Amino acid sequence: MTAILSTMRKTPILSVLIVFLFTACHVQSGFVPTIVHENDFTIDTSLVPKDSTAIYFPLNLFSDTSRNVSLDSFVVKWYSEQLFALREPVIYLDKSKKEIYRFTWLRTFHNPVAIRIEKYGDQYFLYWKLSDGAGGYEPGKLTIDQYKKLDKQTWDAFVKKLSEIDFWKLPTNQNDKGLDGSEWILEGKSENNYHVVNRWAPNKNSGYYECCNFLLDLTDLEIRDREKY
Repeated sequence: MTAILSTMRKTPILSVLIVFLFTACHVQSGFVPTIVHENDFTIDTSLVPKDSTAIYFPLNLFSDTSRNVSLDSFVVKWYSEQLFALREPVIYLDKSKKEIYRFTWLRTFHNPVAIRIEKYGDQYFLYWKLSDGAGGYEPGKLTIDQYKKLDKQTWDAFVKKLSEIDFWKLPTNQNDKGLDGSEWILEGKSENNYHVVNRWAPNKNSGYYECCNFLLDLTDLEIRDREKY
């Protein structure tokens, strides 16, 4: 299985074919280390893991009785390695009063991107990061790490878009996978709730695309239209 996963990481098209076959067969400063026993990895006070074994999502949310459990594990591991390279925090472990949403954009042949919007009290911030790898291959190294303060109107506009698609009730997975494309992963964390939605290359006219693209447009990243897939 290790050999298969290694091949899958390096060959996106082969990854999808193997997933299909398996599916068919199985119908910052102030560092204080904290051990998270549930996942057996170490994180710092900003919830950024110390090593690439960190799991960024609760596996049960990606579980599907029509799929092999090892494939769910593979997907979570793949996404987690990309977020670790982007030096992102593990949102679902955040027990603070912050409200956080993160769009992770993994395009097969383009640089991985993570965009995080946060509300804490009456303050609003946007963080965006990019690495020099590729979403369907090795994640590479962090090359862009920026942030800016937002106003309440911008935050409210984004939350309105989430409400329009009923984000908190969307299923995590959808049977929408294809060959080379992109993964659009949107997480949400309020004080007592966590949810993640994963869609493959969503339609540009969909509300889900608009939510993620809204965050992308708030950054200074220069993405050509043909690279938005």
